[in-house]
Amino acid sequence: MKVFMGSKNSCNLNYQQEAIYDQLSQFFDYTPNVSDADIIVIPETCCCTQSNLEYTLNYINSIIKEKKEGAKTYLTGCITRDFKDNKFLANVQAWLKDNIDFIIPQNQPNLLLKLISEDIFGNLDINDFGMATRNDENSASMYISNGCLNNCSFCKVTFQNYPLKSVPLNELKEIISILNDEKYSNIYLKGTNICQYGLDIYNDYMLPEVISYIDKKENIKRVYLIGFSFKDAIKNDFQSVIANSDKVVELNGSLESGSDRLLELIRKGFTSEEIINFVQNIRKRNYKNLYLNIIAGFPTETLEDVKITLDVLKQLDPYEVDICKYTNSEFIDSNRYEQLSPDKIQYHARIYGKTLQKRNVKVNIK
Repeated sequence: MKVFMGSKNSCNLNYQQEAIYDQLSQFFDYTPNVSDADIIVIPETCCCTQSNLEYTLNYINSIIKEKKEGAKTYLTGCITRDFKDNKFLANVQAWLKDNIDFIIPQNQPNLLLKLISEDIFGNLDINDFGMATRNDENSASMYISNGCLNNCSFCKVTFQNYPLKSVPLNELKEIISILNDEKYSNIYLKGTNICQYGLDIYNDYMLPEVISYIDKKENIKRVYLIGFSFKDAIKNDFQSVIANSDKVVELNGSLESGSDRLLELIRKGFTSEEIINFVQNIRKRNYKNLYLNIIAGFPTETLEDVKITLDVLKQLDPYEVDICKYTNSEFIDSNRYEQLSPDKIQYHARIYGKTLQKRNVKVNIK
């Protein structure tokens, strides 16, 4: 039996492709040719924008056209999530059901493997994969939650059901203790929105408790918060626990814009003054690095908005900024705003990039 594994086509929220690959490689041979495969796994699919959705569908279709008769197809990733009311998106799921043998919910590698072979993988549990990945001898990543309850106007949650799903606190603490005992010094806490961690299970924001728990661990020296929501942190007074933590060294989250007018259109949930005050307060005891995302060319963005955003970024003093060029889609709420031309979006991105680079800020333009 030969296996073909589809290529990566998504962000790190689909994080278990390697685990699937490693398990299958123990029992099956891999082939780079779809036409030779008996088992076809498409593990990391994306649909966060209309263009990504169309690319994913075209990629899946190209695989289906090449597969041999009798080969079984297994699909997982973000495209497996339920869409909200929209005829086209409903048709996407209907097409997938007609053309894919097994559609597995996102990040359930144990279920995918069991469907491939109950005899071989029948005893695997989700805990066999865990939420922690050892990156190297000093660093480990932990995915503590998936999904987001916020409703930014450009985000896919406006057209796709993306419920929050948190890891139970007792399991999370157990893994933290294991990593501490194994002397991992760097811990990356990750999620779509880690600030909402626990809200679905405990009806409360539990990230401060997680940080306090890690602070007591002797061997863990540095904590990186990836997928940080400033809205939730500001509104729920996270600043004291972060400011008092000697181990939290980095926050990686989204600003999107420094213009209060655009922040309101985006439905970001905070003002420029609020985020500046928050960052200043968490840095009072020790400096925290910021990795921020901004959107270049969000609908109605003007050069004055660009200037305001750059002024806010100067006050926030980030170490690195991802400049994401706005991509429109008829499925998102920001589609109804006045759109900028591709040339203007590119122009705004260049202004952001050149100005930040002159300030010695590390820049990535996407």
